Amino acid sequence: MFNERLKSHHDVGNIIGQHFGRMKRPVSSEEVEKILSKKAKEEIGGMYVHIPYCDKICSFCNLNRKQLDNDLEDYTAFLIGEFEKYGKTNYMQSKKLDVLFFGGGTPTILREHQLEKIFKSIRKNFRFTDNYEFTFETTLHNLTSKKIEILQENGVNRLSIGIQSFSPKGRDTLNRTYGKEETVKRLRKLKEIFNGLVCIDIIYNYPEQTVEEVTEDAAIIAELKIDSASFYSLMIQEGSKMSKDISDNTLQLNYKLETDKKLHDAFMEYLLSTGEYEILEYTKIVRKNRDKYKYIKHLNAGYDLLPIGIGAGGKLDNIDMFRMNYERQFFMMSSEEERKLKILSGLFQYPKVYFSDIKKYISEEVFKKIYELFKIYEEKKYLKLYDEHYEITPNGIFWGNNIDSEIIKLCLGGK
Repeated sequence: MFNERLKSHHDVGNIIGQHFGRMKRPVSSEEVEKILSKKAKEEIGGMYVHIPYCDKICSFCNLNRKQLDNDLEDYTAFLIGEFEKYGKTNYMQSKKLDVLFFGGGTPTILREHQLEKIFKSIRKNFRFTDNYEFTFETTLHNLTSKKIEILQENGVNRLSIGIQSFSPKGRDTLNRTYGKEETVKRLRKLKEIFNGLVCIDIIYNYPEQTVEEVTEDAAIIAELKIDSASFYSLMIQEGSKMSKDISDNTLQLNYKLETDKKLHDAFMEYLLSTGEYEILEYTKIVRKNRDKYKYIKHLNAGYDLLPIGIGAGGKLDNIDMFRMNYERQFFMMSSEEERKLKILSGLFQYPKVYFSDIKKYISEEVFKKIYELFKIYEEKKYLKLYDEHYEITPNGIFWGNNIDSEIIKLCLGGK
């Protein structure tokens, strides 16, 4: 039914963004200050902190990051200033953080004393729920035992580690540090000394990857009892080393849809067959009763997310926020219709969706049209319909973002 696969929920987000982009109204900093001077409508919220620096650039990456060229003292001071600025507002004082996510880049590139300063400032300026989730993205090579100790002492209870592949060929292609044996050894040790969740990223369908290699990735995850794995098909982004190598004809990427599906299914089916793992969302497989990944659940549900740091994006109330650099930050007003569609799209990232939840955001007439689409997808064996909900099939998981996009297009008036 689909000729081209959408690999990421960002593809769906772009559809919504393009539709509403021309309708969005820029918001002045004075308007934002007025909102921040008032009490928040919802007590629960989150915070995203961006560290746009790495000490080694992955070959596939074009994210908002650059190779480290200073000691980050200035950036540490900048972050602390932002924590203090927002922490003083009535808006943030009336909220409790249920999720806190340090992304990048590589947040653990910060030095030990810098981490301690940052954590002290966060604790001073913000309140937390009793069962908050605190995630730090990291690599293995700059996660020292002392840094692990500092993270744990300051409430970090979830690590997200960019492994990408255990295969020697894959690690070389993706420019990862350490070989397979050392990577497994360090992960095993981390599982022993870190009290929280150990989660990893996996990339499949890199050049010349085999089913045996992706199955071995899954087997190692199961053997180490990794708490969750985000698994993504390789996406070549403009500006990455891989995109330049392709342009220079020094790398060939012969993408085939059937290979993409074969590798995706082999990875997913191996972990599900162990009985210890389950699908949380289309690109996330988790150990049962372990990783809840509250951060992505908050994003999908439209909760406030305070963005801190250069390259950080988020929202407070109905204002989208993005920090371009030290001096420049821009704000855009989102409409209620856009907010509802974003939440609706978030619902369709999960393998089980209840019709009553869908109906909260659309009219009965639109739901009837969507339900007709569901019946077509059931015939294609992408999902199974029940009286009150539908459940995605393994085949449907592969096409999940395509399904999501078609539903959103229908809601926007598309054919």
